[in-house]
Amino acid sequence: MAEVRIEGEGHVTSLSAPFDCFSDVCSANFDAPQDVLAVPASGSRFVGWSAPECGSTEICSLEATPLIATFEQLPPEVPEGSWMGGDLHVHTDHSSDGSLLRQTFGDAARGNVSVADQLGEAARMGLDFLSLTDHRTHDQHYDPLWDSASLLIIPGEEANGRPHSTVHGAVDMLTQAAVQSDKGELARLQQSIWDAHSQNAVWVSAHPEKDLMHDDGTLKVLADAVGVDLVEGWNNAKKPDVAIDYSENRWNAGYRFGVAGASDNHFREVWLTHGPGKPTTRTLAGKPSQRGLLHALKQGRTHVGHRADGPFVTLEADFERQGYTATAGDEVLVPAGSKGTLRLRLEGAQGHKVLVYRSPGRSVGPIAELRPKDAFEVHTIPVESRGEPEWFRVEIRTLLGLLRGLSSPVFVGETPAQPPVDWLPAESKGTDDARWVYGARGTYSGFADAARSGDRLHLVAEAHGSTGSKIVYRHFTAARAIQSEVVSGSDENARFAKVAAQGERVVVVWQDSYSQIPLRTRIRMNLSEDGGETWGEPVTVRQVEGRSERPALVLGAGGEPLIAWQEIQADSAYDVWFLDLSVSSEPENMSGTGKTIAHPHDRDSRSARYPASLWPSLAVSGSGGVAIAWQDNRTDPDPLWTGATGVGEGTAPDNWQIMVKRRDANGKTWGEPFSAGMDEEADQHPSLAFDNQQHLMLAWNRKPLKSSGASWSLGTARIDGDNNIALLSAGHDHGGHQQRPRLARADGGVVQMVWYEGGSDDWRWKVSRSLFEAGEWTAAQRLNAPGNNSWPVTTGDDIVFTSSRHAAALQRDPTHMIFSVR
Repeated sequence: MAEVRIEGEGHVTSLSAPFDCFSDVCSANFDAPQDVLAVPASGSRFVGWSAPECGSTEICSLEATPLIATFEQLPPEVPEGSWMGGDLHVHTDHSSDGSLLRQTFGDAARGNVSVADQLGEAARMGLDFLSLTDHRTHDQHYDPLWDSASLLIIPGEEANGRPHSTVHGAVDMLTQAAVQSDKGELARLQQSIWDAHSQNAVWVSAHPEKDLMHDDGTLKVLADAVGVDLVEGWNNAKKPDVAIDYSENRWNAGYRFGVAGASDNHFREVWLTHGPGKPTTRTLAGKPSQRGLLHALKQGRTHVGHRADGPFVTLEADFERQGYTATAGDEVLVPAGSKGTLRLRLEGAQGHKVLVYRSPGRSVGPIAELRPKDAFEVHTIPVESRGEPEWFRVEIRTLLGLLRGLSSPVFVGETPAQPPVDWLPAESKGTDDARWVYGARGTYSGFADAARSGDRLHLVAEAHGSTGSKIVYRHFTAARAIQSEVVSGSDENARFAKVAAQGERVVVVWQDSYSQIPLRTRIRMNLSEDGGETWGEPVTVRQVEGRSERPALVLGAGGEPLIAWQEIQADSAYDVWFLDLSVSSEPENMSGTGKTIAHPHDRDSRSARYPASLWPSLAVSGSGGVAIAWQDNRTDPDPLWTGATGVGEGTAPDNWQIMVKRRDANGKTWGEPFSAGMDEEADQHPSLAFDNQQHLMLAWNRKPLKSSGASWSLGTARIDGDNNIALLSAGHDHGGHQQRPRLARADGGVVQMVWYEGGSDDWRWKVSRSLFEAGEWTAAQRLNAPGNNSWPVTTGDDIVFTSSRHAAALQRDPTHMIFSVR
């Protein structure tokens, strides 16, 4: 029996279960993947059923009656929000070339561009947001100076070797793997874009005239990568006219992205002309929040001006008299010959010339040129759609031709434009027999976690909206699935949920950024005492004047929540904290003992030492013993830096180690922490589980001390009761790098490991699994199914992961859903 319901006042916001139909607003679960494809994307409205037998209270069975749900597309709405100005490409001394002295004399020279320097200069320039995009590192975010009382700060990185790309909203360093001999450079780049999108992060092609074009102006093969969200149409360190030509070429070929600006500032000595906000990227965000800003950037709703208070234009479009429902970055789908109007709102453009271009662009000249005389002017331009994919955009220039403003295009066509992708292998036709468990087309759901208790599979996941994110819970048995529950309550920026279950008790923890400016995050919890049927109100576990984040969770022998997280406060390093609510309401610092912290001195901004302890993992044994692991860089010669005065070249990335600490079964005594990773490698992202012999199993990501062009692999170890470490050979190299291993006890008592990797023939990320049996890991089994499948977790025999398999397009489609397989 299967029925259909649509959640939320008749609008398709997600697809869910149980298989009941109530009134005229219905919700659905689909076991077969093809059924999900039959459901319209978010933005549709349920109209009714084709079969009158579906009454207001009776169960509607598809076996008994062939029901057909009818939908209609909701009319487009006028974009709402406020324009925020910022910079998406700024460096600090966490980059190896982050200040003039070091770029001139080598990485070991002194630095004079701290995180606080760039944030302070951005605030003085009147910016609203800033993303610090240091080269091939995420370490700037672990600096206690990464904090601002006036700016919305966005996680960022200038990723990869070549081509350079800025990535915004990723949860850690986005590594570019070594080139796979059977795939080449384009595959490596494409996989990196997909990896960012699996996190709902924004991918920006940096200075394309340098990295994606040859000197003669022809394009490199890397320009064919699909899914780029923005392109730097104006990098102050490069040639904007060439970058504009590149962008027009790609738009004409069917690529769809917006434009970004970039000061690409490394040196305080050039702040006057090339400092943060010169140029400024403005974006139409629905809310001044991280998610609101990232959502707007993904839509390409941007305008680039030469500085925050410079000339500004908004470009809007009205076709078929529906109102100005499209703005720069949007794609309008209308029949050929549709009448339309472009509306330009100009601010501060007096004395300049405003040029309106239509595809193919500058090669045929503007379709209109305006000479505004007043500070505020509005102009309209009638147009008619050609039917073929096309675009309209605006530039502002001085009378001498200097660029002062640049809008993203409004794209128009009868159907969504698609670039030629003959070079891209077709998606795998295999199947993993996974069932859809949460999410909807046109939306992003990800970062799932799962726990099994009896016959129930409990799941949590992030559901991203246009301005925030929430934590959604569901559970499944063989007979039914419970309706989705937003366990994070009114928290608007809830992320990184973990779930644990024992008997009828189900506990969920997550982080919530209760303040965005300054950025402040706390640890929150909700629990159910009836197997997930009903939930209470969220409670705060930890809130300080700083950031408490990335929680880990297990339940003790008595069902008590055991919670760990990473935390930073002013002038401190990141530490891992642990809380056993059955013992105390006060947490313990697990990683602080033995750390050496050095505050920066005026002569060298890189002199600070703030060793970071990050990404905690927890496990509890059958006898009640507890283990905690985290990644730690205290043994690196210059933690969080790639080199500093008096140290030499240092390491890039840091020589991260996996630290482990154990508590005895009586719940009172913690042992000393010990290192369980590999020497002279970057060991990160640990996961723990106890096997059926009460040995502690550990898995992590390992990587050579090389910031790009080096692949992640898997590290595993078995640790006995005396903390003797036996390093194990995972033997799971499938020709692509393996990421984010997770461990859990399988139903048979042995430990199962899952991860995702990039070695498949169709280039997409795939989930793989292995069991630890008879003292070794079994041969890896790849779940070779369509789509990019990533961020897996395991509980019992179940694997839960994020997949893009039902995305309708290769570009501008955020669709990621949650699936499970046994």
